[in-house]
Amino acid sequence: MTTGRRVGAAFMRRWRALGLRWQLVVLNVVVIAVTVVLIIVLMHNIAQQEFMVIMHAAGQPVDPAAGQRAYDAAVEAQIYPTIAVAAIIAVGLSFVAVTLALRPLTAVREATRQMARGDAPAPIATSRRDEIGGVADSVNELAQSLQRLEELRRQVTNDVAHELRTPLHNLLGLIEGMRDGIIPASPARLQQAHTELDRLIALVEDLRGLADAQLASDRMSRQPLHLETLVRDVVLGFDASLQQHDLSWRIEAADDSLVVVGDAGRLGQVIGNVVDNAVRCARTGSTITLTLTRRGESVRLAVHDVGETIDDGSLPHIFERFFRADPSRARGSGGAGIGLAIVKELVAAHGGRVGAESDARGVTVWFELPLRAPEPHPATLPGPTRSIATLDDAATQA
Repeated sequence: MTTGRRVGAAFMRRWRALGLRWQLVVLNVVVIAVTVVLIIVLMHNIAQQEFMVIMHAAGQPVDPAAGQRAYDAAVEAQIYPTIAVAAIIAVGLSFVAVTLALRPLTAVREATRQMARGDAPAPIATSRRDEIGGVADSVNELAQSLQRLEELRRQVTNDVAHELRTPLHNLLGLIEGMRDGIIPASPARLQQAHTELDRLIALVEDLRGLADAQLASDRMSRQPLHLETLVRDVVLGFDASLQQHDLSWRIEAADDSLVVVGDAGRLGQVIGNVVDNAVRCARTGSTITLTLTRRGESVRLAVHDVGETIDDGSLPHIFERFFRADPSRARGSGGAGIGLAIVKELVAAHGGRVGAESDARGVTVWFELPLRAPEPHPATLPGPTRSIATLDDAATQA
């Protein structure tokens, strides 16, 4: 038994060493050989007897020995060469067919090796629509995705360096100027240095917030929340910023039973980032509209601002880290491009999804969360509120 196992293991090692193409060719050769053997067996056990029956039926009695010799001569002269030629052609066609069928896999192997070396492979050209063609298409998609990730990695590195370089250089210039006595160490100059430090701290906090958002699913305290109430509380915190930009806001909610289960702090951060993005992009004197709608088993919060639109090419990427619809915008107007990336991570941690739309009327950024039924004692939850437009309206309604 041990010897048989060793022989079997040695055979399997050699079989695997052949490669897929030669394995398929060998299997086809085996099938052809078995077919040839069966044909020969049938000729000697069945065809020969049928030959004698046909000859007798035709009224031409044949001596068995002479008939056997005639039959063998015909087989050797016609049948065997025909079978041999057919078998050779079948083996050749099998080899060609297998080689052509596996050609995309050869290209796939080369492409994966290039990706392993960090190179961008050329797209695999194939018109096949079978499993092998599907593998080639999948590798093409993988290559495009990896190329996009590599471009994003380079962009992130460049953006971080750019965001850090400007305030660091400003700080260095101020400190060197004050050290050399060229710039007086006045309160205004110290305030300028403080502002540059604030920019650095804000960027670091953005990066920390993004990393924290990616781990949020394991650190959230989930509880039932009236989404409209949470939206109102968050937006009220933007009252000073809204007044500074001469903006107003409005909440529209046709349903007062929109309850979700989630982390109040995290969802507040989501709403705050979306609203902050709208405030920075909205046209002066316009109104930011927050609309809550039920969509099946989910609730959607859509934040619409009237301002600069986003082109179709940039729209699918606005939730990527450090992405800016207008790369030329400075941090003071466009932010570091991390806020919406945090939104995407936190919404995903709550089992929801995000999206954005842009048309001539402006930009709408939305996210959806799964709806949950209210608790048996709804009095323990904050009650829903009516639509309000400003902080003064909130005070009047109170």
